[in-house]
Amino acid sequence: MKIPEKAPKLNDIINKFGYAEVFKPFSDSSVDMKKVIDDYDYWTEFKQKNYGMNPEFVWARRELEALTNRKYLPFSDKDGDKFSFWLPPKTQAPLHFIDRDALSFPILDMRNEAEKAKYLIASIVEEAIASSQIEGAATTRRIAKKMLAANRMPKNKSEWMIYNNYHAINHIKEIDCKNPLSNDMLLKLHKMLTENTFEDKEKDSIGRFRLPVQDDDIGVYDIDGNLLYMPYPAAQVPAEIEKLIAFANATHDGVQNEFIHPVIKAIILHFWIPCIHPFVDGNGRTARALFYWFLLKSGYWIFEYISISKLVLKMSGQYKKSFLYSECSHNDITYFILFNLNIIEKSIKDVIDLMNKKEAQARKNRFISDKYPRLNFRQRDILINAIKNPNKEYEIALHRGLHRIGYATARADFIGLVSLGLMESRLVGKKSIFIPAKNILSKLQT
Repeated sequence: MKIPEKAPKLNDIINKFGYAEVFKPFSDSSVDMKKVIDDYDYWTEFKQKNYGMNPEFVWARRELEALTNRKYLPFSDKDGDKFSFWLPPKTQAPLHFIDRDALSFPILDMRNEAEKAKYLIASIVEEAIASSQIEGAATTRRIAKKMLAANRMPKNKSEWMIYNNYHAINHIKEIDCKNPLSNDMLLKLHKMLTENTFEDKEKDSIGRFRLPVQDDDIGVYDIDGNLLYMPYPAAQVPAEIEKLIAFANATHDGVQNEFIHPVIKAIILHFWIPCIHPFVDGNGRTARALFYWFLLKSGYWIFEYISISKLVLKMSGQYKKSFLYSECSHNDITYFILFNLNIIEKSIKDVIDLMNKKEAQARKNRFISDKYPRLNFRQRDILINAIKNPNKEYEIALHRGLHRIGYATARADFIGLVSLGLMESRLVGKKSIFIPAKNILSKLQT
């Protein structure tokens, strides 16, 4: 991935052509500025479009539109130039969707707390896997899920990345989201995320910020070794982290400070950590964890059930470009905000669609609970899965990990199904394996 061509500055365009020349064409122009603003293309794509006039003139008009609404942030690049953003009109729809539809969606209202926990665990597992894979973890989802469900200790760096992410997200949900951000929290979070994932020579950098001189050569490179971004010198890191912490803990409600929508603020924090690059490694994982921390702390409970990283992983090229575009457009992080809003909206819609499908499937499989009313929801889930996978082998350890239940409870779930003739038990070595009974669907339906 190459560093994109720098975007032109509004003042440079005006100085080059003159104000009258730049804005004169718009008096009788057919350029649809609403579309230009909504598209919000970066310069390299922008200049390829046919506007019927010099693209620099159209770019200048877009920049002028942004100027009056641009918000400047309390952090700068290493040259001292401040970062800023503005919210084009099209951002209002996804923000409204998140605030109204997503937060009012009756997610799992029809299920009990145990079922709710199951979906919560599944989302945390998915986020842990995807966030780690963005950073290069090579373990397959199947193996990773099995490891986490069985609570097996990791065997290699990739597995450790996923294992750490899983426990860090749980820690954020259960403890950190109740507390303000601090240096100590940030360092502990980094340690949780990176334990056993660094080379021996870098192990001393786990849970600490970069050190002057020793860590000043840390940069962001592409797969070919080309430098994409060189962060602040390490000596500046503590001061920049102080700014980030102050911003994160400040109340941007339009009374104490200028209003910033919580979702936008979470995205800004997500961008800010890689910008400072306070750690030798693990900055991306820490940034995405901080994003979750702020949204959960701000009451956006639905983010417990969604995996942003799952879609980011699929669109990793665009994710990286949104960082570069923001840096190469004179620190306009609107590109990063727009990318993330799109990801968030899609992720929430995916969860809502999934829950609606699950509910429809539950209604379809209600004959199981009608015939066997004493089965708990975990046993019903086993049977629903068994109908779709009649040759699957089930293990107590995986069932236990998936539902966060004790060994005796997990075993009792299977023994109960065996006693009804719906599952069969086999001993493989010292481990009990359970398989669906033959013709299980017909047994359930008759």
